[in-house]
Amino acid sequence: MGDDIKVVVNVIDSTGAHAAATIDTTTTRLNGYSAAPTVNTIATGIYEIVFSGVTPAPAEGDRLIAKINGTVTSTGTAWTTYGVPVVIVADERGTDSVTSLDAAGVRTAVGLASANLDTQLNNINTQVGTIDGIVDDILVDTGTDIPASIAALNNFDPTTDQVIVGTNTDKTDYALSSAANDAIGAAFLAYTLTKGTAGTIERAFWQALKATQLADGEVSGTPTASAFDTNLTAVTGAYNHLLLLFTSGSLAGEARPIATYNSTNGRITLQEALTSAPSSSDEFIVVPDHSHPVSEIVEGIFNEPQAGYTTAGTFGYYLDSQVSAAGGAVDTAAIADAVWDESRSGHTTSGTFGYYLDAQVSTAGSGGSGLYQVSVLVQDASNAALQGARINVDGTVLTLTTDSSGIVTFNLDSGVYLLTCSPPAGFDTPTSLVATVTNADVSKEFTLTPTSSAPCDVPWVG
Repeated sequence: MGDDIKVVVNVIDSTGAHAAATIDTTTTRLNGYSAAPTVNTIATGIYEIVFSGVTPAPAEGDRLIAKINGTVTSTGTAWTTYGVPVVIVADERGTDSVTSLDAAGVRTAVGLASANLDTQLNNINTQVGTIDGIVDDILVDTGTDIPASIAALNNFDPTTDQVIVGTNTDKTDYALSSAANDAIGAAFLAYTLTKGTAGTIERAFWQALKATQLADGEVSGTPTASAFDTNLTAVTGAYNHLLLLFTSGSLAGEARPIATYNSTNGRITLQEALTSAPSSSDEFIVVPDHSHPVSEIVEGIFNEPQAGYTTAGTFGYYLDSQVSAAGGAVDTAAIADAVWDESRSGHTTSGTFGYYLDAQVSTAGSGGSGLYQVSVLVQDASNAALQGARINVDGTVLTLTTDSSGIVTFNLDSGVYLLTCSPPAGFDTPTSLVATVTNADVSKEFTLTPTSSAPCDVPWVG
């Protein structure tokens, strides 16, 4: 009592050797007291932690816990709240000298006859032996170390520690209350879904959402039936030609292809107008279902060079010969109607132009339905976006054409893909790119160079 409270700590590594450490004096405290300690290094790995001026002063019999925090120097490993029990005892009273006494001296000092003292001492010895045997039996039966268990209990902090109650598996017919069921359901529905680990329900949910929903958002500003601002923040062009589906409001369930998306105010312009204007705060999702505008599909068909239709017996060759031979009083309008009014079901022979045209139109503008986005930017040497470049995933029918943003986006599963680029007029065909898709979205860039032309010598005019 009245002295500084001192605790000696030995820091031992896994080999049993003392290890240098740093005692954290900003967090090391006597439990329930605010006094900061000082640290004296006795030797490597041995530290004396001194608490001075503890207020209020502990009283005799008080049991305290010194909570020691620090970090092992060599490994940087920190430990937290190593508890050391402290007991406050009274100062030594007086300076009496005590000499050893033999049995006769003890009997004389206490004033007892030899026989009576021997009897009492024998009884005490017997009782101590009995108690010692009982304690040994308890330790064996419980498989515990009572002093260590008591020390561990002294480390318990009811404000931060938890008590783990074992599961009772021998009871039946127990049920949660209605309020508990509601709380569990609410917690489940409010859970923020992450990718999770392979084989878990969380991973399955995450993959299902990725396959059916690219993004979710809300309408903002003053919307019209064909254009509106949103809370989306992706780069311009990220959602061009994808499908937008409303999930709330009066338009819930109504879907339209997106013509263009601009990052300024998340502005979306639809290819086709909705039945009515949505309301601000109406919710929607963007589905990874890519579709080119009808105008681009038509251009793709009719801009095919005539020289490409040279194989006799194909629909294109026949159409070329019929149109080329048309003249005089031939009703070219009737010929065109006959060609373009032909039913798709008539073109079923593999290898013919009609069969090929049907397959191409059916898959035109498709960006795939994989889990990950592969965004491809086509630009010139000045980093200006190029429109009209066709990007193909080699070995597939997946072909997309860049718009004014110069960007196309495929939806592919994990794998290695070869991307080829058919440039717009005036540019050389670039080297193909390899896109490796693992567990994340991928971005690629084609930088096109202008087609070189022969020098033009102007002749002398005179």
